[in-house]
Amino acid sequence: MVGNFINTTTLIPLIPLVTSLLIFILLVSFNRTLNRLTKPVTALVALSLLSSAFISLFDYFKKIEEELVLSEFLKFFEEKNLVIHLNLVNEKIIIFFSLITLLIIGISFYKLPRKKGYVSLMISLGLISSLVMLSILLIDFSALI
Repeated sequence: MVGNFINTTTLIPLIPLVTSLLIFILLVSFNRTLNRLTKPVTALVALSLLSSAFISLFDYFKKIEEELVLSEFLKFFEEKNLVIHLNLVNEKIIIFFSLITLLIIGISFYKLPRKKGYVSLMISLGLISSLVMLSILLIDFSALI
């Protein structure tokens, strides 16, 4: 059970992070070409957020509630006391946050001019959402309620 928990929990913030970093590397490598490909970039970022929301939704319906002490699995966090909390409250918050971010991406796609800076906006939305999801997982909101 712990192996599954580690895989799904780490995927929630990692999918948008890896997608945004990949798009950033492609943007740096092919600046002019990638700035013209706003629809695929938007779709990639939206799909990465949607997949994180689906993983959280799956964990929510399975009623998975566990904690993962990072120092037990990763040497980098050996001296730190970081714990990832996966509980029903955190999962609801991640799902809600993902849907809000997807709404922002959709509004941006239809309302903003897709000229210079649009791809950078999508990269930033992906990175910020990944960091917020990681922060949500590191805080035990069920203890606060």
